[in-house]
Amino acid sequence: MIERASCALAAAALCAAAGCQPAKRAPPAVPVSPPPVAPPMVLAPDPARIAQDSLAAARARRLRIAQEERLPDPDTAAIAAEAQACAADARRSWAEQFPEAAAQRARGRVGAAGAEALYLEAVCSATSARMQGFTPLIDYKGELIAAFRRVAELTPDLDGAGAERELGALQAALPTYAGGDLEEAREHLLAAVRRAPQDPRNHLVLARTVAVKAQDRALFKEHLEIARACGDEQAARDADALLQREDELFGPRGEAAQPIPGGPHR
Repeated sequence: MIERASCALAAAALCAAAGCQPAKRAPPAVPVSPPPVAPPMVLAPDPARIAQDSLAAARARRLRIAQEERLPDPDTAAIAAEAQACAADARRSWAEQFPEAAAQRARGRVGAAGAEALYLEAVCSATSARMQGFTPLIDYKGELIAAFRRVAELTPDLDGAGAERELGALQAALPTYAGGDLEEAREHLLAAVRRAPQDPRNHLVLARTVAVKAQDRALFKEHLEIARACGDEQAARDADALLQREDELFGPRGEAAQPIPGGPHR
């Protein structure tokens, strides 16, 4: 009995001793830093998309210019501004595809993929210059001629032989002292007629530029009659309007009465 009591007392003493010990504290929590947040990805501009969107913008602007030019009293300042924006859009399009050509201003190095943009840049630049008179047209003639020649090499059928048509219109518009050449204009416009005889614009431009400036009534009437028969109602109206001005356009003051060409012609 004494041994059992001693064992119980010893156990109690051990338990009491254990209960008197302070509880061990848990180590302080170490703060965990959140994972670093990656910066948002910035995608590089896609040159192909920029070129496509810029070309679409230039096309839309050119259509608006054509509509404005048909108004009875067109706003030449507004047309010039819209044409400048059109040219800038078109230039951006081909420059994205051919950056080296753009850096060197070498339009002759633009490839076929940029032909339409190069054409629209030249057409709209010519329109802007035409709205401001002969001087800007003369100043910009070198780049215009280079662009149209390059387009004629790359895509001669574009816009109804538009490059040949525009070259002819430009050569007819420029005075001789500034590089204008009526016979060269005739050759370009006849080339456009041969390549796209169904496009009334080629006949209209030939009639109202070369035919008037050369005072060639037969050429004037021949191609206006063709334009009237092309099946385009607007072209027929334009041809009729020119035929009604025949007496005004031919004679001593005929050459002075012709409109200044050089931009897009319908």
